[in-house]
Amino acid sequence: MNMTRANFGELMTPIHKKIFFDSYNEIPKKYTKIFKTEKMTGKTQTYPHLGAFGLWQQNTEGSEFNQDSFKQGQVASFEAKRYDKSYEVTWELMQDDRYSVFKGIGKGGSAKGLGRSLRATEETDTAKVILGGFNNTGYDGKALFASDHPLINSSNKVSNLIVGGLTDENLKAALTLMRGQTDEAGTVIAASAKQLVVCPELEFTAKAIVRSILQSGTNFNDVNTIPDIEVVVWDFLTDPTREMTPWFIQDTSLDNLLFLRREEPWFDSERIQNKVDYRMFGYTRYDCGYCDWRGLVGSKGTKEQIIIPTLGFLDVQVVEGTNSTTTKISQVNGKGSGTLKYKVGASLEKPSYNDADSGYTALNLNTDITTSAGQKIVVVESANGKITKSSDVKNVVVGK
Repeated sequence: MNMTRANFGELMTPIHKKIFFDSYNEIPKKYTKIFKTEKMTGKTQTYPHLGAFGLWQQNTEGSEFNQDSFKQGQVASFEAKRYDKSYEVTWELMQDDRYSVFKGIGKGGSAKGLGRSLRATEETDTAKVILGGFNNTGYDGKALFASDHPLINSSNKVSNLIVGGLTDENLKAALTLMRGQTDEAGTVIAASAKQLVVCPELEFTAKAIVRSILQSGTNFNDVNTIPDIEVVVWDFLTDPTREMTPWFIQDTSLDNLLFLRREEPWFDSERIQNKVDYRMFGYTRYDCGYCDWRGLVGSKGTKEQIIIPTLGFLDVQVVEGTNSTTTKISQVNGKGSGTLKYKVGASLEKPSYNDADSGYTALNLNTDITTSAGQKIVVVESANGKITKSSDVKNVVVGK
């Protein structure tokens, strides 16, 4: 088929569609290891929580059956949300830059960008369930991670919240806490963690704790007793405020975190009204969240410590030069591995950390520096063209 103004968008759509899905699937989705993915049967989907029977009671021969009942509890609800994005492929772009168009590029976007963006959107939305899970209000009136989840058929409260950073001790406390989780009647359900999910900042800490032969974080020769659970590093589980470094353990055999797809992603095109151009677009509908807190124990971790480098200090000794137009630097204390440089002038200011060292001259100790009486001098240390240390601004001392 020859390409014309009327059909070029139709011919390009399969090419862009393939690029879209190749890009969407080019990296395995991490959230599918954490969230159980299911198909929604309607716009909304609910997960009612029912009470539970307590332990069986002993009975005697000829007696009536022990009878029990349970109550209906709260409902976890999901509602499909629409997600879409588009870009245009113009006839002029097709005529002038066919190479780019055949690679999936359009005006203001591309099929590859669209696919990658959808994958990132799904990862971001699912990660928000965890990041927001320490202060949200869930189906039971508590946050996803809380110390006092109420039970329907019991007056007991159950915790799935750990306070503190990821350490050998805290991970063991989390594992023990999960073992004690109960059903709605307060009966232990024997939950057992299958994986430890951490933010990128905790990757090496998590692997050291879980994979060490000896107990992590101690100088003793105790054997590491942490069970062989999988470590999942989730790149999208990063707190943008840097107020926390979250981690949690999960029993994936229980229904807790859910990603519900109402409509699978699809890609198509349409002719733009009153134009010869086409709009390429992607579309999907889904929701994500949790239907139960059981099988999860998590912690905010600790506030990330951001170390802001500061300007180091150089203590310098300024001495007379050999004549009235020179001065010298005889000694510099506090130097590191960088290069010493200086600047002289009638009016100088002490630089800031990471300022460029342009305008400074290499310093040789006890060597004349041309200047004049009344001028100032400052000495710096730099590395890769950036200032890391500085002296105070000092008066020059000229010779006689």
